[in-house]
Amino acid sequence: MFKKLKVELVLTNLILTSLVLITIFSGIYILMDRNFEHSSREKMIKTAETERVPPLKPPNRNMNSMESFFVKTDDDGNIIEISWNSNIDRYTYEAIVKSVFRENTSRGSISYRNYNLRYLKVPKNYGFILVFLDKTPDNEILHNLIIISISVCTISLILVFIISLFIASISLRPIISAWKKQQNFVADASHELRTPLAVITTNLDIVIGSPDDTIKSQHKWLKNIKLETGRMTRLIEDLLYLARSDSNRQQLNFSNFNLSSAVTQSIVPFEASAIKHEIQMTSHIESKINFTGDEGRIKQLMAILIHNAIKHTPAGKSIEINLCRINGNIQITVQDTGEGIAPEHIDKIFDRFYKVDKVRSGNNGNFGLGLSIAKSIVEEHRGAITVSSTPGEGSLFKVIFHTA
Repeated sequence: MFKKLKVELVLTNLILTSLVLITIFSGIYILMDRNFEHSSREKMIKTAETERVPPLKPPNRNMNSMESFFVKTDDDGNIIEISWNSNIDRYTYEAIVKSVFRENTSRGSISYRNYNLRYLKVPKNYGFILVFLDKTPDNEILHNLIIISISVCTISLILVFIISLFIASISLRPIISAWKKQQNFVADASHELRTPLAVITTNLDIVIGSPDDTIKSQHKWLKNIKLETGRMTRLIEDLLYLARSDSNRQQLNFSNFNLSSAVTQSIVPFEASAIKHEIQMTSHIESKINFTGDEGRIKQLMAILIHNAIKHTPAGKSIEINLCRINGNIQITVQDTGEGIAPEHIDKIFDRFYKVDKVRSGNNGNFGLGLSIAKSIVEEHRGAITVSSTPGEGSLFKVIFHTA
């Protein structure tokens, strides 16, 4: 699919470039041809009016291709006089004059043997004066222009082809990457949905298989169905949030609020969980920091980061949460002392459905969407989120909101 798209892009560039070059060189050719025609006509008109050519006749002087020459004839086309600056013999002149009279036009071009001439036929009191000008130099220039144009076009198209291949390869990289991510996203979403659906189907089969049992006796299976339904609901809500965020359709309620208070409120619900898992959780919250944004989403961001820290911190270890101003910007950090993240996972940690420990994540109901949502929330507030980690020592998630 992408190979075909690449070929189409290259061909499109070549076709468009060809059209541009053809238009440019055709325009130059037409302009030069008209300029030669106009210049020649002016010279011939002047010669016809004055009936004069260069006054001096050097010995053995040949006809100058840039000079006009004339033939005077009577009304019937019989030659009366030939200008001295022409080296065409009389017999040839007679044939050329007959051809001009046959054309029955006042001006034009005529070819005879090796001669390619422009002519101007002007009536006079004695008959006509036929003024001629050699067209060969102009034709040679136009012919050379065609050769140069073809050469330039060929070289240009070769260069455009090479450049187009390079640009197409670079341009398609993000498209290919996005397509692969979408394919993985669909596959991962299908996989995550398949598990709860399978559990729900199995438990429903058990319930349906015992129609005479009471609801109380079926409580275990019904509870499993409810748990998996809730799990699917959370997954669908997360997917819906990310989809709306991608399409810029996410509704955010921006207002100016006390960020210090919001972060503190986000920490409180996790204190019990930290105690339960024997994790020491400390915080350093700078007071009276105001921020313009969606307070609900900021609290969701904090919940994701704190929950992630607790999940990856073993008993007896600690978590530290900080909020402060640095160089006019707002910085939030959540640092754990857990197992850390291996270097090969750092660049992928914010990818959707990405799980460092897939087995353990699958068992605890983690879909691998939390950090993706956190990144989306930060970017919606024009901030940046980064992670640094040392395996065996822990991870540090840092969020920067630019206030300037």
